[in-house]
Amino acid sequence: GVFDNLARMFVGATGVPKGIKDTVKSAKELADQIVELRNEVILAEADQRLLQFTFQRQAEIQRQVRDDISLTIDERIEANNKLGDILNDQLEQERIALNKRKLLAELELSTDEENVQLRANLTNALADLADLEERITGQQSEQLINLKALEQERFERRKANTEELKTLKHRELDVEKNYTQSLID
Repeated sequence: GVFDNLARMFVGATGVPKGIKDTVKSAKELADQIVELRNEVILAEADQRLLQFTFQRQAEIQRQVRDDISLTIDERIEANNKLGDILNDQLEQERIALNKRKLLAELELSTDEENVQLRANLTNALADLADLEERITGQQSEQLINLKALEQERFERRKANTEELKTLKHRELDVEKNYTQSLID
């Protein structure tokens, strides 16, 4: 009768209430996502450490070229520009790993918003992103300051060369004038 009709409305074909069945399915999908993302984060963090050292080495090589006064200004500026590209790539690549970690922390926190450890994990992920931004921004600032210094050095050299040419031209004119005067005398 009425009881059977109500039961059919709330129970799926397997006899498990439909709402519970959907909740379990959603919980399993969420758990699978979390496990998959945890594994991605583990690998991404390992890659990030390796990338960081690789980028730091590449950046240091460009700094050495940039600071080598035996090279031309153009070569040094080119090295400084390459340094800027390396820093931009480093920021982008490291940010990918840290964003995965942040996403994992957000996903885990969504399962238990009162869990202090999960809240701390999210805060730490955000702090690591902020640390990355600060570290690379500081290096980019140093790179830009050096670019301005190199451009100033190029300007000063060109100015000195121009002054030198003017002095040589004046000497040449003086020699010609003296020679012409000696012919007249």
